[in-house]
Amino acid sequence: MILIKNNLKLMLRCKPLILILLCMIMVTGMLSAVFKDMMTDNLEVEDFELGYSFSKGCVYEPVKPVLENIGKENGIELVALTDGSAQNAIQSGKVDVFAEFSDEGCTVYSSDDRKIEASVVEMIISSLLSGASGTQIKDYLKEYKMEVAPMPDSQMYYTIAYTVYFVWCSMIVLGVITSAENKNRIGARFRTSTASSLSVYMSRFVPSAIVITALMFAGVAICTALFELTWSQTALCALILLLGCIAAAALATVLFSLIRNVIVCVVFGYCLLMFWGFFGGSFCPYMWATFADKLRDYSPIYYMTRSLVELNTSGSSEFTLPTVLILCGMTVVCVPLGMAAVKVRKEN
Repeated sequence: MILIKNNLKLMLRCKPLILILLCMIMVTGMLSAVFKDMMTDNLEVEDFELGYSFSKGCVYEPVKPVLENIGKENGIELVALTDGSAQNAIQSGKVDVFAEFSDEGCTVYSSDDRKIEASVVEMIISSLLSGASGTQIKDYLKEYKMEVAPMPDSQMYYTIAYTVYFVWCSMIVLGVITSAENKNRIGARFRTSTASSLSVYMSRFVPSAIVITALMFAGVAICTALFELTWSQTALCALILLLGCIAAAALATVLFSLIRNVIVCVVFGYCLLMFWGFFGGSFCPYMWATFADKLRDYSPIYYMTRSLVELNTSGSSEFTLPTVLILCGMTVVCVPLGMAAVKVRKEN
């Protein structure tokens, strides 16, 4: 307990550690402002107006009643147009998408910002002209229009993403203890003392876990107040963040026990963090589908960020349990590894 108390005092006296907290708040604020418009894009297919016309005596005119029924049930307002071109109809704002039927088939027109709606119309008409029944088309369209997971706003996303990022970045807080030990040759004293490997490990692990947790929760509290955030599933989110702090401290203790050179250890830890952050989604707003699954699976940042974002947008996440198990597993594995590293260095 004395070792833990002394190391905790040593870390709390280190004023530069406050920079971690300031960086977290500044980065979150800047990125949430820069990417605000991108994060508010609507990915759902909203109700829209579909203009249509049939050439005189068109062989496809019998599909008109089916087309109208499909539109009525799926929020598509159909507008029959017999005068003017598709370009004029779209530019004037009469319709969002225009379908022009002739004996040769159907041509769908839309503006650049209505490509999703145009794809829906093309799918409907393609099914109609290929002979699919009205029921099949309506079922397909409803499946196509299933609501996607809601997008988080930029402030909530970046608060979560960079809270998780800085939790793991906070591994460097242990460098304060390691530097002091190297400077005062405390390592040599440990090797000749009767202190157990567990005591030495805990004297580094517990203070770093406390400081990382304090920095993280302080950052979350400040960001929540500044950006007026509303958290959902607060208890689960707090648990995941707490387990992340403990896992980060456990991993840091292993690294600093194996690599006594502070600079080398910080560089190695930072490279590992960048790998996790890049493939884990912290640097790419909620676009995890663009990353290779195998690489994502090696990133605790991916699991933490995704579970926290989904808990705060959808109210639940299938990643919650895997995240808890991964973080607990890392801690359970790192503790004996760290003790073994301390024991090996003590014997050598």
